[in-house]
Amino acid sequence: MELLFGTHVREHGYRIGRLAGLEVERRTHEIRKIFFSAYGQMGPQTETRPLAAVPADHFTGDIALSAFPRSTVLPTTEPLLLSRATRLVRGGHPLGSLSGVEVSPDSGAVTTVVGRQHWWARRVHLEGPFDFLTPGEVRIAATSPRAA
Repeated sequence: MELLFGTHVREHGYRIGRLAGLEVERRTHEIRKIFFSAYGQMGPQTETRPLAAVPADHFTGDIALSAFPRSTVLPTTEPLLLSRATRLVRGGHPLGSLSGVEVSPDSGAVTTVVGRQHWWARRVHLEGPFDFLTPGEVRIAATSPRAA
């Protein structure tokens, strides 16, 4: 399932905001919560819902939240917040900023990050392994160059 920042979020048929961020557990790369606000920006007006509220069959279009059970499971490590302000780095070189992620519907783990170098550039899908240890950055393992 693809979660892109700025996607409309609906609940009970009403538009309640735009996707603004994601809370990810650093060790397992599992998404715990989604953040949304009226304009898709992080701030004091941001609301959260657990990933369990996002239907597994969500692939494109609006995110229509469903009912979810209240969970008392606490993350085992300090979570990381991913948003449009998160930088993508490969081999020590900046690649751009994060615009979304692709998530495994089975485990809720991040499988692919989606980024852009500039707001007018095309989106780039980058596969892992990922390093979430540096706050504000997603480090992607450098790959060896291939001959054309």
